[in-house]
Parts: sequence; structure tokens; C-alpha cells
Amino acid sequence: MKIQTTRLLLRDYRPEDLDAYFDLHSQPQVWEQSREKAISQKGEASKMLGDLISHQISSDVGYRALCLKDGTYIGEAGILQVEKEYGRCRLGCNLLPEYWGQGYAAEITQALLHLTFAMLKLERAEAYVLSDNARACRAMEKAGLMKEGVLRRYHREGKNYRDVCLYAMIREEWKE
Repeated sequence: MKIQTTRLLLRDYRPEDLDAYFDLHSQPQVWEQSREKAISQKGEASKMLGDLISHQISSDVGYRALCLKDGTYIGEAGILQVEKEYGRCRLGCNLLPEYWGQGYAAEITQALLHLTFAMLKLERAEAYVLSDNARACRAMEKAGLMKEGVLRRYHREGKNYRDVCLYAMIREEWKE
């Protein structure tokens, strides 16, 4: 899979992305506002990346490498789940901190919405964002998704629960 926007390129992961992938997945500040956790071992990143590469060969679902047009790796994004029988999908994006606040998340989300509605012909795209992740909430709104509600105490971290905002767009709201 390959998607281009004005400033970005979303492409399949490759084995040579391991250092950048580990950099993203080992930074606690990236994952403190996520449902995932930071990792600490490069071997763990190698296994995760290998599994991701194997999966992407047979599926368009899952994270892909997100790069600037010059090839600089800045994170990952993708359609993470497709439920064709219900006509919906779930979108996701994780960026290295030095690329936060520059509009990249909204830009790639808009490209993923195009894929969702124009190519996959689905009815609905969703994104789940921890409610205290203000940057991600703004990015979803900038991309055109509507906050449909808050899933109270939806995400569990050990003994603690966190609220999650559900953002979505339906086909009739999408503007090509």
C-alpha cells in the first residue's frame, strides 16, 4: 500500500525501518496518551515489526510507515480494522513527538478517509482517542471527524480506567 498527500507518504513497513520503528515504540511520551505501552527492548521491536511486515503482505489493514516526502520517518498510520459486514473501519496514527502539532495527523487521517470512502466504499470511519489527549482530539476534528461521545472508563491501565472519545465520519459527511 502507498498513499501520498501534499507532505506525506504512507508506505508498507520494511525491515530497514527497525531503528525508526523502535524509536517510535520506545518513547514513553508517545504512548502515555495511547492504549499501547512503550517498549524497552530492540528485540521486541524487531519481532513486532516482523509480524507487522508479514501481515501487511496479505492485508491492507494495519499500521504502515508514515514518512515525509523526503523519506524521513515520522510515525505510523493506517486503517486498523475493517468490518465489511457493518460497512465501517477504525483509523489510527502515532507520531514521533518532534512532529506533533504540525498538522500531520489530520493530513494523513484525511487521506485515510479518502481510502475508506472512495476506494473501500465503506459507510463509516471511526477513531478512538483517550479523552485527555487534546492534540489527538483536535487532529480528528481538523480532519473532519465528529466527536460522537465519550466511552466512560473504557480503557483499562492496570487498576485505573480512562475515558475514550469516539470520533467518526459517515459517507454523506465526507467531502472529496
